[in-house]
Amino acid sequence: MSAWHWLARTEDRPTGALGCAELYDNDDRQVGFLAAWHQDDEHAADAVKVDSRAVAHDGPPGWASIVMTRPGTAIAFDDAAVSAALRHALRLPWPDVCSTLVSNGTTFAGALTATARPDSRDRLCADPFARVLPRELVRIGPGLLGHTPAPVGPGIQRHGSGRPWPWDRFDSGMR
Repeated sequence: MSAWHWLARTEDRPTGALGCAELYDNDDRQVGFLAAWHQDDEHAADAVKVDSRAVAHDGPPGWASIVMTRPGTAIAFDDAAVSAALRHALRLPWPDVCSTLVSNGTTFAGALTATARPDSRDRLCADPFARVLPRELVRIGPGLLGHTPAPVGPGIQRHGSGRPWPWDRFDSGMR
Protein backbone atom coordinates (compact mmCIF):
# COMPACT_ATOMS: atom_id res chain seq x y z
CA MET A 1 0.00 0.00 0.00
CA SER A 2 1.34 3.43 -0.89
CA ALA A 3 1.67 6.27 1.59
CA TRP A 4 -0.38 8.61 -0.56
CA HIS A 5 -2.77 8.85 -3.50
CA TRP A 6 -3.60 11.59 -5.97
CA LEU A 7 -6.83 13.53 -5.25
CA ALA A 8 -8.73 16.02 -7.44
CA ARG A 9 -12.06 17.78 -7.47
CA THR A 10 -13.47 17.43 -10.99
CA GLU A 11 -16.53 18.65 -12.86
CA ASP A 12 -17.03 15.35 -14.71
CA ARG A 13 -16.73 11.76 -13.48
CA PRO A 14 -13.16 10.70 -14.30
CA THR A 15 -12.25 7.31 -15.71
CA GLY A 16 -9.66 5.05 -14.16
CA ALA A 17 -9.97 6.46 -10.66
CA LEU A 18 -9.37 4.30 -7.59
CA GLY A 19 -12.36 5.95 -5.93
CA CYS A 20 -14.84 8.60 -6.97
CA ALA A 21 -17.78 10.23 -5.20
CA GLU A 22 -20.41 12.74 -6.26
CA LEU A 23 -20.46 16.07 -4.41
CA TYR A 24 -23.65 17.94 -3.48
CA ASP A 25 -24.14 21.48 -2.17
CA ASN A 26 -26.50 22.55 0.63
CA ASP A 27 -29.41 22.69 -1.83
CA ASP A 28 -28.73 19.05 -2.80
CA ARG A 29 -27.50 20.01 -6.29
CA GLN A 30 -24.66 17.96 -7.70
CA VAL A 31 -21.57 20.19 -7.93
CA GLY A 32 -18.93 17.80 -9.21
CA PHE A 33 -16.84 14.84 -8.10
CA LEU A 34 -13.98 14.08 -5.76
CA ALA A 35 -11.72 11.37 -7.18
CA ALA A 36 -8.52 9.59 -6.18
CA TRP A 37 -5.88 7.64 -8.08
CA HIS A 38 -2.96 5.42 -7.02
CA GLN A 39 0.29 7.37 -6.94
CA ASP A 40 1.61 5.62 -10.08
CA ASP A 41 -1.61 5.92 -12.12
CA GLU A 42 -2.55 8.54 -14.68
CA HIS A 43 -4.54 11.24 -12.86
CA ALA A 44 -6.11 14.68 -13.28
CA ALA A 45 -3.54 17.37 -14.08
CA ASP A 46 -4.41 19.42 -10.99
CA ALA A 47 -4.42 16.46 -8.57
CA VAL A 48 -2.66 16.80 -5.22
CA LYS A 49 -1.36 14.24 -2.72
CA VAL A 50 -3.63 12.91 0.05
CA ASP A 51 -2.96 10.33 2.78
CA SER A 52 -3.87 6.97 1.22
CA ARG A 53 -5.90 5.99 4.30
CA ALA A 54 -8.33 8.82 3.50
CA VAL A 55 -9.48 6.93 0.40
CA ALA A 56 -11.58 3.76 0.12
CA HIS A 57 -13.30 2.80 -3.13
CA ASP A 58 -16.13 1.25 -1.10
CA GLY A 59 -16.32 4.12 1.40
CA PRO A 60 -19.59 5.39 2.85
CA PRO A 61 -21.35 8.66 2.04
CA GLY A 62 -20.98 11.59 4.41
CA TRP A 63 -20.02 15.24 4.69
CA ALA A 64 -16.73 16.79 3.61
CA SER A 65 -14.93 20.05 4.11
CA ILE A 66 -12.66 20.54 1.11
CA VAL A 67 -10.00 23.23 1.35
CA MET A 68 -7.87 23.65 -1.78
CA THR A 69 -5.54 26.30 -3.14
CA ARG A 70 -6.34 27.97 -6.40
CA PRO A 71 -3.97 27.44 -9.35
CA GLY A 72 -0.89 29.62 -9.01
CA THR A 73 -1.26 29.93 -5.23
CA ALA A 74 1.53 28.56 -3.07
CA ILE A 75 1.55 28.32 0.73
CA ALA A 76 4.56 26.84 2.49
CA PHE A 77 3.67 23.81 4.60
CA ASP A 78 5.66 25.42 7.42
CA ASP A 79 3.60 28.65 7.26
CA ALA A 80 2.42 29.71 10.72
CA ALA A 81 -1.25 29.55 9.64
CA VAL A 82 -0.88 25.94 8.50
CA SER A 83 0.92 24.97 11.73
CA ALA A 84 -1.85 26.63 13.76
CA ALA A 85 -4.51 24.72 11.80
CA LEU A 86 -2.68 21.42 12.44
CA ARG A 87 -2.53 22.14 16.17
CA HIS A 88 -6.20 23.10 16.23
CA ALA A 89 -7.14 19.89 14.36
CA LEU A 90 -5.45 17.87 17.10
CA ARG A 91 -7.54 19.62 19.77
CA LEU A 92 -10.89 18.87 18.12
CA PRO A 93 -12.73 15.53 18.21
CA TRP A 94 -11.06 13.52 15.45
CA PRO A 95 -13.21 13.09 12.30
CA ASP A 96 -13.36 9.96 10.15
CA VAL A 97 -11.03 11.54 7.60
CA CYS A 98 -8.44 14.28 8.09
CA SER A 99 -5.54 14.77 5.71
CA THR A 100 -3.63 17.71 4.41
CA LEU A 101 -3.14 17.97 0.67
CA VAL A 102 0.30 18.63 -0.74
CA SER A 103 1.45 19.47 -4.24
CA ASN A 104 5.17 18.87 -3.69
CA GLY A 105 7.61 18.43 -0.84
CA THR A 106 7.09 21.84 0.73
CA THR A 107 3.77 23.28 -0.47
CA PHE A 108 0.45 23.07 1.39
CA ALA A 109 -2.32 22.58 -1.18
CA GLY A 110 -5.29 22.25 1.19
CA ALA A 111 -7.01 19.69 3.39
CA LEU A 112 -9.76 17.10 3.31
CA THR A 113 -11.78 16.71 6.50
CA ALA A 114 -14.80 14.40 6.37
CA THR A 115 -17.22 12.38 8.42
CA ALA A 116 -19.50 9.49 7.53
CA ARG A 117 -21.93 10.37 10.31
CA PRO A 118 -24.94 12.09 8.71
CA ASP A 119 -25.60 14.24 11.78
CA SER A 120 -22.09 15.68 12.06
CA ARG A 121 -22.12 18.34 9.34
CA ASP A 122 -21.90 21.03 12.02
CA ARG A 123 -18.60 19.57 13.26
CA LEU A 124 -17.10 20.37 9.87
CA CYS A 125 -18.12 24.02 10.20
CA ALA A 126 -15.24 24.32 12.69
CA ASP A 127 -12.66 22.97 10.22
CA PRO A 128 -9.42 24.72 11.23
CA PHE A 129 -8.06 24.55 7.68
CA ALA A 130 -10.85 26.92 6.58
CA ARG A 131 -8.88 29.63 8.42
CA VAL A 132 -6.05 29.14 5.92
CA LEU A 133 -8.01 28.87 2.65
CA PRO A 134 -11.67 29.07 1.56
CA ARG A 135 -13.66 25.93 2.33
CA GLU A 136 -16.29 24.08 0.34
CA LEU A 137 -18.69 22.20 2.64
CA VAL A 138 -20.39 19.43 0.67
CA ARG A 139 -22.32 16.22 1.05
CA ILE A 140 -20.25 13.44 -0.46
CA GLY A 141 -21.67 10.30 -2.01
CA PRO A 142 -20.34 6.75 -1.51
CA GLY A 143 -17.18 5.53 -3.15
CA LEU A 144 -14.30 7.57 -1.75
CA LEU A 145 -14.15 8.18 2.01
CA GLY A 146 -11.72 6.01 3.93
CA HIS A 147 -10.59 6.39 7.54
CA THR A 148 -7.55 8.18 8.93
CA PRO A 149 -6.94 7.26 12.57
CA ALA A 150 -5.99 10.07 14.90
CA PRO A 151 -2.23 10.60 14.92
CA VAL A 152 -0.27 9.63 17.98
CA GLY A 153 0.53 13.33 18.48
CA PRO A 154 1.44 15.80 19.65
CA GLY A 155 3.61 16.19 16.55
CA ILE A 156 2.48 18.22 13.61
CA GLN A 157 5.51 17.50 11.45
CA ARG A 158 5.39 15.08 8.53
CA HIS A 159 7.68 12.05 8.41
CA GLY A 160 9.32 12.69 5.07
CA SER A 161 9.07 15.54 2.62
CA GLY A 162 6.16 15.48 0.21
CA ARG A 163 3.85 13.42 2.40
CA PRO A 164 0.45 14.60 3.57
CA TRP A 165 -0.05 15.06 7.32
CA PRO A 166 -0.90 13.08 9.53
CA TRP A 167 1.64 10.62 8.18
CA ASP A 168 2.92 9.28 11.49
CA ARG A 169 5.63 6.81 10.50
CA PHE A 170 8.58 6.38 8.21
CA ASP A 171 8.41 3.82 5.39
CA SER A 172 9.91 0.50 6.46
CA GLY A 173 12.52 0.88 3.71
CA MET A 174 13.81 4.15 5.17
CA ARG A 175 16.67 3.80 7.63
